[in-house]
Amino acid sequence: MENLNEKTTSVKKSKRIFSYSLVKKIDIFFSYLVIIIFSLIVLLPLVWIFVTSLKNRVQIYQIPPVWFFTPTLENFAAITAKYPFQQYFFNSSFIALTTTAIALIFGSMAAYSIARFNTGGNALRLWVLNSHTMPAVALLIPFFMLATSLRLRDTYIMVIMTHLSFLLPFTIWMLIGFFDSIEKDMEEAAMVDGATRLGAFWHITLPIAAPGLSATGIVSFLFSWNEFIFAFVLSGMKTRTLPVAISAFLTQRGDLMGELSAAAMVMIIPVLILSVAFRNYLVKGLSLG
Repeated sequence: MENLNEKTTSVKKSKRIFSYSLVKKIDIFFSYLVIIIFSLIVLLPLVWIFVTSLKNRVQIYQIPPVWFFTPTLENFAAITAKYPFQQYFFNSSFIALTTTAIALIFGSMAAYSIARFNTGGNALRLWVLNSHTMPAVALLIPFFMLATSLRLRDTYIMVIMTHLSFLLPFTIWMLIGFFDSIEKDMEEAAMVDGATRLGAFWHITLPIAAPGLSATGIVSFLFSWNEFIFAFVLSGMKTRTLPVAISAFLTQRGDLMGELSAAAMVMIIPVLILSVAFRNYLVKGLSLG
């Protein structure tokens, strides 16, 4: 009788193990399936743009689409020969890098003050959050009037100011969470050893918060790099950025799809390189925040 009970128990346990294993395998299968589907949704437009940039004009508009062809770089040559694309690339790089640097420098100090000393209390935290969530279009006309009255249209400083109006609150809000998660003991130990508050912040807190700073900096750079509305309204020939330049390929006589795709690839490649190079910092920083 005891042997029968043991066998029955063993069979039930085996069934539970098999059932759990089956459920786990099904869960893993559907998890990978969802990841693959979303990856295809993201990658297919990029692949289409890349393939289109390597076709000539006849192949681009050919129906049915041409899948096997001899790649050509004539679209890339066209955008550099017909347009000052090097200047557009420099403008976007300069504006994005300057905006990111200013946002990180002042944003980190403001976030540290709020996190450590509760400067402004909850009211200041709420104001920072509200500033970050404000629609960009709401400030478009005020910034346009300000730029016109101060004669700052078609200047780097005006475009950078508009980007900072959104990126600075975002940077502060992101870094508050990172600084809140860092223990004060190491800073206090450094100050006991003779370091100033600024020295402890610079040598202790910032290195610990490096993943958060990197993640925030990358997101800020990408926002400034891709921003279109303010750059379109406030920039001119001297300060035109890549997104604004790309929109010029959509003409009344038709879309220049070859040049448009080549210009889009020029804009996408630096973002891909940046994302791949700092992917560990980006994932770690965003998960910590």
